[in-house]
Amino acid sequence: MTAYIFCFSRVLKKEKIKLPAPGETGVICIAADSGAETAFELGVVPEVIIGDFDSADYFGPKLENIKKIRHPPRKNDTDSLLAIKYALDLGFTDIALIGGLDARLDHTLANLRYLKYIKKRGYSGYITNGYDKITYLENSSVRIYKNYKYISVLPVSPKIRGVTLTGFKYPLEAAEVDFEEPYTVCNEIAENFEYGEISISDGEAFVCECDERN
Repeated sequence: MTAYIFCFSRVLKKEKIKLPAPGETGVICIAADSGAETAFELGVVPEVIIGDFDSADYFGPKLENIKKIRHPPRKNDTDSLLAIKYALDLGFTDIALIGGLDARLDHTLANLRYLKYIKKRGYSGYITNGYDKITYLENSSVRIYKNYKYISVLPVSPKIRGVTLTGFKYPLEAAEVDFEEPYTVCNEIAENFEYGEISISDGEAFVCECDERN
């Protein structure tokens, strides 16, 4: 049960973005306002578009057969969060945010924090524009394969403890990393390893998988 939520994006690496196959069941495609542009660019027609429509009306005929859920401009939630809440209310357990990383910085930071919002409610999620893929990790471990060149672990809490990196060019064992001094940046999976494993015993972090932008 995966919800693909399309957010506005200026830069996309299309070949790195996983999208639902035509006719695939158990998925929904939602556009967060001008995220409809991202969906159309990726060849996806969203089933629903949600937001205040301050920037989506110019799509005109493209939106004619798409369900629209309009919210007033004066609201507490961003369009992205409205789309996330809509998907969770429908019972979708995996949230893929597509785009939303390279437009206004405030929206980017908010979109990253929504990964914690999703996780705290017992669901899983990530955000990607193809060049970067970011997940939220708390008191647990994750296996990372060689889909991206660089891997960084950036603390979200003031400190992360018990940080162990196995199968990486720069391994760590039960280390501590401070929020304001994140030295766990720009690592790579070791040449003779198929994957790397990141483990945090105490604390919250963003795991960032990144490629260079040419």
